[in-house]
Amino acid sequence: MHPSTGSTPLRLLLLALATAAALVACQEDRADTAAPGERPGLDPDTPMPTNPAVAAGQGGDVRPVVTASDTTPAHLVDASGQALYMLHDNADGSRCDTRCEGAWPPVTTRDVQPAPGEGIQNDLLGTIQRQDSTLHVTYDGQPLYRYAADAGAGRTAGHGVEDQWGEWSLVSVHGPAVPQR
Repeated sequence: MHPSTGSTPLRLLLLALATAAALVACQEDRADTAAPGERPGLDPDTPMPTNPAVAAGQGGDVRPVVTASDTTPAHLVDASGQALYMLHDNADGSRCDTRCEGAWPPVTTRDVQPAPGEGIQNDLLGTIQRQDSTLHVTYDGQPLYRYAADAGAGRTAGHGVEDQWGEWSLVSVHGPAVPQR
């Protein structure tokens, strides 16, 4: 038997442990230097999932949570703090097609109503039926969207964007669009 053959599994185990320790150290460094609103340990360029939510308590269903930002002017955000937008003249949701939804993911749910967070008027929160049988979350009758380019909580790069689908705005906690800056 070659002297190094018997130690190969041990070397692999030590290499795996050293790699794991290095990754943990990198994550701890990243968490210490994260800016407010960043998601430590996650790629900041990765868009948020379409449906951040909290458990509703029944059968694993989830309820999207809509809440108020802690910034001025107050606007709608999801449970993870990502800004929510409306597309002007889009009350039925038809102006934002599949290509649009790649840049502006809709806030959706299945078979459960959204939950109002702090600062939200429950009577303004609702849903409309989508063609794919999901429910599109609305506020004051306007379908809600995220902006994929926002890259996380606290970002509002979509406010005032005008594109081929129309004009996008943050949504006020009182219902109408937040005025353009």
